[in-house]
Amino acid sequence: MLMEMPKYPWKLLVITFAVAIIGGFFLRTTPPAKVAPKGMKMIRPRFPNPIFLSGPWGCTLPNFEHRPSPPIKEFSALLETEIISIAKLVTSSSPPIQGELAWINDDEAFPGDTGENEVWFNQLPCWVQIDLGSERIIDHVWFWHGQGTLSRRQTSELFEEVILQVSNDKDFRHEVITLFNSDDDGSSGQGKGTDPTYMETNHGRGIAASGSKARYVRLWGGKAYSGGPCRFTEMTVWGR
Repeated sequence: MLMEMPKYPWKLLVITFAVAIIGGFFLRTTPPAKVAPKGMKMIRPRFPNPIFLSGPWGCTLPNFEHRPSPPIKEFSALLETEIISIAKLVTSSSPPIQGELAWINDDEAFPGDTGENEVWFNQLPCWVQIDLGSERIIDHVWFWHGQGTLSRRQTSELFEEVILQVSNDKDFRHEVITLFNSDDDGSSGQGKGTDPTYMETNHGRGIAASGSKARYVRLWGGKAYSGGPCRFTEMTVWGR
């Protein structure tokens, strides 16, 4: 029995070709899932949905890093590594003008459609600090400042002078370990940094702590490049 040919065979060919092209594109641009080494696991933070609508605008700051493609979304750690920062005591350099310090480590990185979940400071430079309760082995820290809001802007945000430090001294006067520093001129009083200034997106920024031993984790933030106060949304610490 002869099979009936499609009435419009050219449509079938077009669809097949389109599927092949799209499939090949995703195969080339989607990196394969990473496999953790033996005795370790892959940790994938829970990211909020993006709220900016377009790519970043131009930036003339020195040591500016364009958005990585694809963004970093995971890291490897020992099997016993877990989040150790939720609901721990949070302090800050000055009282916030919006929000509550407890929001910094409540496991919710979504800033809100209008920034209503962000914690704002107008005295710069500023910092927020988590007390882990005792000395812990810190493997990784992931943090979010603020993505910006749909009501004000349609691009991702950039914050200057971002510094991440850990220490066993709550005043950070002794035995301070700096894990990240993008303060290129040292205006925050923590020394000049060589790390890049970067665009803030829903993926935040993950920093390896490489097993540093500390009780306190302090995150500095400077002014927003687009103007307005310094803003923090979430800081998550993984460790043992």
